[in-house]
Amino acid sequence: MTKKTIGLIGGGNMGEALIKGLAPKYDVHICESNPARVKYLKEKYHNIVVGDTKVVESSGVLILAVKPQDMAPLLEQVTAPEKKLFISIAAGLTTRYFEKHLGGKTKVVRAMPNLPALIREGTIGISGGRYAKPADLKLAETILGTIGRTVVVREAQMDALTAVSGSGPAYVFLLVEKWTAAAEKLGFNKEQAKLLVYNTLLGSAHLLKAGSLDAAQLRAKVTSKGGTTEAAMKVFFKNNVFEKLMKAALSAARKRSGKLAK
Repeated sequence: MTKKTIGLIGGGNMGEALIKGLAPKYDVHICESNPARVKYLKEKYHNIVVGDTKVVESSGVLILAVKPQDMAPLLEQVTAPEKKLFISIAAGLTTRYFEKHLGGKTKVVRAMPNLPALIREGTIGISGGRYAKPADLKLAETILGTIGRTVVVREAQMDALTAVSGSGPAYVFLLVEKWTAAAEKLGFNKEQAKLLVYNTLLGSAHLLKAGSLDAAQLRAKVTSKGGTTEAAMKVFFKNNVFEKLMKAALSAARKRSGKLAK
C-alpha cells in the first residue's frame, strides 16, 4: 500500500518533532525557507523530501508549522484548498482565520502540541473547523498521535488548553529550576541536587500515571500529621499564595493566546 503523503511547512523544533513521528509511517515532504535548516534536515533525515517547493500540490494533508506572524503571506500561495486537510499548530490562530484566508469550505483542524512532542511524549489538543468532518478529525488524531497523546476539545477551549498544556512544560521546568536551586542552598552539590529533584519528579509522575489515586490523594498519603511534608505544605498553602499564582499564571497565558489571533 502506498503511504499517504504529508506536507509539512516549517522545519523548526516542532517541525522536526513531527518529522520524527511521521517519517516511519508516511511520505513526508517538507518546505523550509532557512538554507541552514534545509541543509541540517537533509543530512539528518534521509527518508523525507526536504526543500519541496511544490509541497502544497503534492500533499493531501498539509501541516502548517510556521510562526503566527508568518502565516498570512504563506496562505496567499496556497491553491485548491478545498481538496486538502489543513492542520495548523500556530498558537492563537483560529480555524475561522484559515477559512477566511483560504476561502471556500476549507477543512481545517487547529492543534496545540507542547514541547515533550520533541521526544514523542507530547500532549496535543485539537479542534475542528466548520467544514472539518469527523473523519478529518480522526485523521488529524492519527497523524498527531505519532508525537504524543491527543485530546479533542471545542475550539472555544483552545486558548485555555494552550495555557494548561501548551505552556505547561515551562511551569514544570520553573518548579524544577527553583527546587534544584533550593536543594543546593541546603548543601547539596549541583549533580546531587539534580539527581534528587529529577528522580523525585519522574518517580512521582510515574506514580500519578500508573496508580488509581489522583494528585490530591497521593499528596495526602505522603503528608503525615506533624511530619516534615506537612511543614512544607503549610508554607505552600499559606494565604493560598500557590493556588492564586497558578490561577493567575494560567489566566495570563490564556488571555495572551486569545490576543495572538488579533
